[in-house]
Amino acid sequence: MAPVSVVALALLVWEYLIPLGIVPGVRAQYLGTPSGIAEAASELLRNGYGGHGLFDHVRASLFRTVTGFLIAASLGVPLGIVLGYNQRMGAFLLPIFGFLRPIPALAFIPIVVIWFGIGEFAKIFVIFMTAFLYILLGAVSGVRSVPADFFRLSQNYHLPTWPTLFRVVLPSALPEIFVSLRTAMALSWAVVVASELIAAQVGLGYLIQSASQVYAINKVYVGVALIGIVGVTIDMLFLFIERRMLHWVGR
Repeated sequence: MAPVSVVALALLVWEYLIPLGIVPGVRAQYLGTPSGIAEAASELLRNGYGGHGLFDHVRASLFRTVTGFLIAASLGVPLGIVLGYNQRMGAFLLPIFGFLRPIPALAFIPIVVIWFGIGEFAKIFVIFMTAFLYILLGAVSGVRSVPADFFRLSQNYHLPTWPTLFRVVLPSALPEIFVSLRTAMALSWAVVVASELIAAQVGLGYLIQSASQVYAINKVYVGVALIGIVGVTIDMLFLFIERRMLHWVGR
């Protein structure tokens, strides 16, 4: 009951005390209220925003995120396994990917606009770049964490390269690969807001940006809350899949 009481107290303070202007340096009308957020959510559900229904914005953001993530995973996992297994290829290519990974997605946006314009492909490409680097380097790390005894065992049985990768390397590296996939998915969902700054007309990022420009702060809060709710749901789905596929981990 204690957490519920704390949340209830915080909501009461937000509803009745914050509007009195007790937060220095910020106008009270820009802080919103729980009742105002609930009213804004109801209005968005009824009328949508910018000519699109509320769930159209959610679907658009999900489509961009999932598309960019799936392309990144389909390329990053196999390439990461190969680079982790082949020391020579890894020594040549991994410094390049390691240099690119710390660069935030926002830094890529002007370059992507110059390369691909402001269409849907540009938005998906920003998400792809973010997810791809984390997935690839996570797969490399997973392969390089495989115990050396596993490789000696495969050599004793004279396993060729591909059976070694599929029967020895991949099962051992899967836990770390799943961690990188889960992290990349969370980052992809966060980056979708940045990608939708590229002249988007639908999506949660567009809703937040457009509402903030007209100081519709309660609608901004609704958009932020939806991003959080969907993000938590996606993370729980990944945890469920991970537990089903890697049920033997930790036993």
